[in-house]
Amino acid sequence: MEEDNMDFLKGLLKNLALLIGIGIILLILFPNQMSQVYELYGGLFGPIAILILIGAALPKKTSKKKN
Repeated sequence: MEEDNMDFLKGLLKNLALLIGIGIILLILFPNQMSQVYELYGGLFGPIAILILIGAALPKKTSKKKN
């Protein structure tokens, strides 16, 4: 059970770091457009994006076969 929690946390942090990195790169390359996108995105999809990020980090079910 503890291993599942660690996998969840690792997946969550990995996904969050990836999204933040992509956001920073886009903000540096296209500051005006991205500030408008972030404002709109945050207002409309902020809560949904958080749920998707958490759902993507949930541990996958594994099946164990008995011999």
